[in-house]
Parts: sequence; structure tokens; C-alpha cells
Amino acid sequence: MSSKIITAVGPDTVRFALEAAEQAMFEFDPSSDEVVWADPQQAAKVTGYQSLGEANAYDELIASVSPEDVVARRAAIESAKSEGRSYAVEFRAAGPDGQRHWFEERGTWMQIAGEERLVGVLRRIDAQKQREEKLNYLAAHDEMTGQLNRARTKEALEIAISQAGEGDGSAFFLVGIDNVGGINASFGFDAADEVIAEIAQRLERSLPAGCICGRVAGTKFGIIAPGRSPERVREMAMHILNLVRADVIKTCSGAIAASVCLGVARLSADMGNAGVAMARAEAALDQARQNGPSNWSAFSENTDPVSLRHRDTEMSDLILTALNERRVTVAFQPIVTDIDAPWKKYECLIRLDNEGGKEISAPNFIAAAERLGLVHLLDRRVLELATKALGREPDIQLAVNVSWETVKDPVWADGYISHLRANAHLADRITVELTETRIVDAIEASEEFVARIKALGAKFALDDFGAGYTSFRNLKALDIDILKIDGSFITGLAQSRENQLFVRTLIDLARNFGMKTVAEWVDNEHDARILKALGIDFLQGFFISRPERKPEWTDRLPEAGEDRGQQSA
Repeated sequence: MSSKIITAVGPDTVRFALEAAEQAMFEFDPSSDEVVWADPQQAAKVTGYQSLGEANAYDELIASVSPEDVVARRAAIESAKSEGRSYAVEFRAAGPDGQRHWFEERGTWMQIAGEERLVGVLRRIDAQKQREEKLNYLAAHDEMTGQLNRARTKEALEIAISQAGEGDGSAFFLVGIDNVGGINASFGFDAADEVIAEIAQRLERSLPAGCICGRVAGTKFGIIAPGRSPERVREMAMHILNLVRADVIKTCSGAIAASVCLGVARLSADMGNAGVAMARAEAALDQARQNGPSNWSAFSENTDPVSLRHRDTEMSDLILTALNERRVTVAFQPIVTDIDAPWKKYECLIRLDNEGGKEISAPNFIAAAERLGLVHLLDRRVLELATKALGREPDIQLAVNVSWETVKDPVWADGYISHLRANAHLADRITVELTETRIVDAIEASEEFVARIKALGAKFALDDFGAGYTSFRNLKALDIDILKIDGSFITGLAQSRENQLFVRTLIDLARNFGMKTVAEWVDNEHDARILKALGIDFLQGFFISRPERKPEWTDRLPEAGEDRGQQSA
């Protein structure tokens, strides 16, 4: 494409113009080698070449395309011509300002007035690429501290465990800030955030070379440090304790003397996975805290058995007994298209009661069930209750959560899918949800599981999206129907411009992949209306309704005990 610029467009071309902001449409006639711009002024704005009438801005732009993008762009255009389809390509090019800019070019070969023409649209996408870069950064890093997030820290921990037999080995330090609740109460949440951020900075500045540090929870940091000998572990533990308590932390509400406790797990190949290392470090941290602030403890076979083994044994008995006695039930939380929309879709949230009928919070038994290998039984029970409810109530749709332990194990996955297959006539009203932070652990197993449930007619949702580090490649690989945006980005949305931008980016990303979006943790009308303005498809949270075990329509369903002894295989 080279030669003069023609600044007029015929009526046959006008109908193909895209009336979108910051886009410029062109037509290329290969017989005359001419490029025609629909709006030369807009083309000059998009390309950056202001003297459009005097020089061929398109040729100059294409001539400055980055070498690594030239081949891909040419191949896309030639393939579109030979296969009779449209093309879309992104490329970087140096503009007249000397800066490299990102462009998106979309086009197709058309028969216009009996002649073959290439009709295309050029768009500057610098802002989009900046948003994607920020999204990629936030997917791997904690926004407050800039450290690795939990998922990436866990990934690094897996690598360290796999290399545990090499050299002097390494150890995992779980650093927990002392008395954050007291800081919140006395100084306010902003001051507590400043304490967390300052401790993160001190760790980053003062840790020896070779250490990897990440924020693994709100008030906890995980550190992978070289060396696992008792002497090296003690030296490192004292270093961390001293760097935190050495100086007070200046905050907006005054100076605060902060401290931390440490739990340490020496890494070894027989641990198997990062979950074991984290659990051991957590148990050691519990023991350290029993001795008061600014203490540390290393995990050993004598580490407080109540904090780990005995506690898990008790929880195992509780879960199994509750399953047998049908004290594992679900609460239904509506998912709506708008504030005043009817309730037709619900998420099934697991509930467990003890023998006295008191509800046990999900975090207190789900994590234990995962460690004990019992979570697949809970997954199956929730699916059974969901299909029973769907069978009795034809006007609703239900979403159920499935654990990574069920997905990755072929036997448990087969059992789960077998029950779904036995209720295939209900599958099109079921959405199966898996959290983003787990799905990337083994994308191949996830792909297979998703494909199998969708083959039965069920939908698939990626839960807590934005909290993990799912790549665009994985989003393409998984046939996802729904992205549920992590509630931490929704709470207080009206007061956070950054979260609004982030949520809008996630919504645009989902829309580009043809996925619907759900906002979790919607707790006020202002946030709900902003979300709808941003383009969210569904709302879920306490503002719409708290989860209810007995919503009105469940009056037509049997009591939980009616199916005692009738659990399907």
C-alpha cells in the first residue's frame, strides 16, 4: 500500500465506516495502490501524522511498525484475503513524536463496485494496553504493598519445595502482624493499612539476597529464605523480628510500635506441596502467638498438636457426622440482573451445623475439609441438594461451588460428573463455579473438567476473578461462561476510582471473550448503580439479600432429612 492520499470517500464506502471514538476508517484499492481515508482529520489524530494531505500517513505508519510485528500483520492480511474472512491485528509503531504506540487494525476484503477493496479501521490502543499491563501486574502483585500476591507466593513455594534437596535448602517464614485489631480500634483502619504497608517495605528493603517475599493474607507475609539449618532459621527469625520492632511506624494517627510473630516451616521434598508448608508454618505461628507478641516458633513433630492434628481430627469427626445426619445444608443467595429485577438465579452456599444446631462458619470447616480429603464429599452433597431443589422448582437457576480437590482427582471428578449426568435434564439450569486462585494450578485438568460439565449442558463460572493470576491464554483455553469479580474490588467501589477502572477493565475483558460478569459483595445501592453503569451483567451481595436457608420458594421443597439414606451413587 503506497501512493497518494485521497481525502474523499464514495457512498459505497461510507456504509462501512465505524462511528467510534478514536477510530479512523480507510479503504485500499490494490489496482491503483491508493489509500482513501473516510475522515482525514480523524486519521491524522489517530496516526499522529498531522500533514495527512501532503504525505501518506498510512504508509509512514506501516513503515514504522516494529519488526517483530511486521510478519504477523502481513500474514493476517494475506490470510484474510485468501480465506475470504476479516482480520484483526495489533502492532506497535513509532509515531512522528518518536514514541512507540500501540494500534489495532481490523479489516476485510470486499467487492465494491465490482472491484476488490480492503476496508479497514485503525484505532490507537495505548490506553487499553496500559490497562492490560496494570491488570497483569495486579494479577500477580498485592495492590497495597506491591509484593507478590498469595497465588504467586504459593507458586514460588512449590518451586522451592521441588528444589529442597539442593544445596542448603530453604525455609518458609509466615510473618503475622501482632494486634492489628487493636490498632484498628485505637488508631483507625487507615493507620492499620499504613502499618501493613510499612512492614512490607521494611521486609523488602532488609531481607538478604535470595529471599522471596509476598503478602499471603491481610496481615500476614510469606518469606522463602535460603538455608534451613537451625542456626540459619534462628538467625533469620531474629532478623525479621528486630527489623519490625526497631523503630516506631509513623502513621496519619500517630506513631505506632508494631511487632510480628513468626511461624517457620523447613522445606523438604517429602512435603509434597505448598499447602503442607503453609499449614505447618500456620501451626507454628499459632504456637508462637501463645507466647505473646514478637515471638517465633519452628514447626516440628511436637508443634502444638491442638493447633493442627488434634483440631483436624475433631473437625473430621464433625464433618463426617454432619454429612451422615444431614446437617450439611445450603443457603441461597440471589444473583440478579438489576436492583429491582426478579430473583430467578441463586448461589448455593454450604452451611454446616453442629450437634446442638449451631452454625459453624464455612472458613472454619472448608479449609480443614480440604486438608483432610473430605471436601469432595461436601461438593457432592451441595450438588445433590441443588439438583433436588431444581427438580422441585422449575423456575429457578442455581450456581454451586466445586473445590479444586474434586476437579484434579479423576475419581472424585467422575463421581461429581456422574451425578450431574444422572440429572442431565436439569444441567442447563446449573452453573458450576471454581475459584480463579485454584484453576491455574493445573490448567489441563481444569480444561477437561470444564469441557465435561459443559457437554452435559451446565455452565461454568470462574469465581473470585481478579484475586489470582489467570492469564489471557488460560481464559481462552477455558470455555468460561461467567466471570465473578472478586468482592474485594467491589466493596467501597464508589469511593475508589482505581477499583472502578479495574472493574471496568475486567468487564471489558469478559465482554471481549463473550462472557457474562457477576459482581460479588454488593452491599449498597450506590455501588450497585455504579456497577450497572460500568456494564456489569449480574449483582450479588447483602444489598440484594443475605443468603437464606429457607427462601419463600423452598416451602415447596422437602426437608433436608427426607432423603436420609437415599444419597445417589
